[in-house]
Amino acid sequence: MGYLPFLIALTWGILAWRRPRWAVLSLPACLPIYVWRTHLGPLPTTALELLFIATAFGITFKLGSKPWQDGWRASAAWRWPILAWLAATLLAIQVAPDHIAALGLWRAFVLEPLAYFILLQAFLKKEKDRRFVVLALAASTFFVASWCVIQYLTGYGIPHPWNTGFLTRRATGPFPFPNAVSLYCAPLAALFFGLGMRRLTTHDSRLSRNFLRLAFFAATLATLLAKSVGGALGILAAVTTILIAKHRTRVWTLAALILSMIFVFAVPQLRSPTVNTLTFNGWSGRVRLWMWQETWQMLKDRPVLGAGLGAYPEVFKPYHIKTFIEIFQYPHNIILNFWSETGLFGLFAFAWIVAVWIRTVLDRKSSAVSLKKPTHDSRLTTYDLRLTALPYALPLIAILVQGLVDVPYFKNDLAFAFWIFVALAASPKPPIAYDPGQPDPAAPIRT
Repeated sequence: MGYLPFLIALTWGILAWRRPRWAVLSLPACLPIYVWRTHLGPLPTTALELLFIATAFGITFKLGSKPWQDGWRASAAWRWPILAWLAATLLAIQVAPDHIAALGLWRAFVLEPLAYFILLQAFLKKEKDRRFVVLALAASTFFVASWCVIQYLTGYGIPHPWNTGFLTRRATGPFPFPNAVSLYCAPLAALFFGLGMRRLTTHDSRLSRNFLRLAFFAATLATLLAKSVGGALGILAAVTTILIAKHRTRVWTLAALILSMIFVFAVPQLRSPTVNTLTFNGWSGRVRLWMWQETWQMLKDRPVLGAGLGAYPEVFKPYHIKTFIEIFQYPHNIILNFWSETGLFGLFAFAWIVAVWIRTVLDRKSSAVSLKKPTHDSRLTTYDLRLTALPYALPLIAILVQGLVDVPYFKNDLAFAFWIFVALAASPKPPIAYDPGQPDPAAPIRT
């Protein structure tokens, strides 16, 4: 078993050399295998990392530096935010007490996801390439959801303390804890729902749209079986956004929201747990409030540099007063997470990335289908064309909502997934030099 990840990576590297595009676009299907850990000499590594390294080497051996150069050129809107993020995280390595451990985290959370983003920017040339990546993400979703269903029904493989009775147990899937399921699946559910709600375009079919709807159901089911309130709220926020954005569903959505709120607050059995959850009066909420208060005390003493990459548990110890709760790896709030790990510079760089993501989706000139250009499908109206790009913003909504109470980035699969979502929002671009046979998707259609 110790050599198996390396054999798989070698096979994948040969595939990347023979079929570069297929290897790059298929890698998102493998994100959950980061849980398969091994060692590369003295360095700890994961199966996901080995696959990425094999992909990078195979493609570089076949095409040289051309994909990297073209990917960087295609990332023009993201260059300064990326450079700011790199600078902030490199500084966070120096701030951390354990530089070696911080460097390992930087490699897994920053360097490799960014490098994969550059490769994706080179190979995501057309809408069909983007659809391929989405289908690869759907494949990983079905894998995680199937694991969660079997686990929940049988109770087998659920670690303590989540292996309780049938109604109270929480599925963990292939991951070590339940929230890891929702952190992975909630943004994917948002993406699948948005794409499944789009009107049919040249690159869509009823079969693919129904497949995405099924993937949305699988991702949502996995989140519910993990019993993650933050994940469920993230999905709800994303779904509500796209339904309100569409003229056909706007009135019905708003009416359903109002009626649901009236019903929940009118029924005492529903009102009490809802209010407790929203006001952080439950045990989980109180734990987070205590943790945030103590983290704030820490950050007041280290406001600019934070604790450093991976150093939060160690730096946080002197500020930990509520000793009856454990010290977590991160403070479970997206702002405090980035602030403590990467300082104010990293928090600013991440906010810059989010701002460019939003601007890219809302900017009609950089959307999947520009409103100023002809379209292959006469059924699409100007309003429908606006919605072609909106689904690629929905994962961000789910990430930000769940990030209010959790850690939606600092994990191997989540860091890769984040930059995959960014690449999906930023592409497709016109064809690049080493594939001159492809037509320019942004060029006007001649009749």
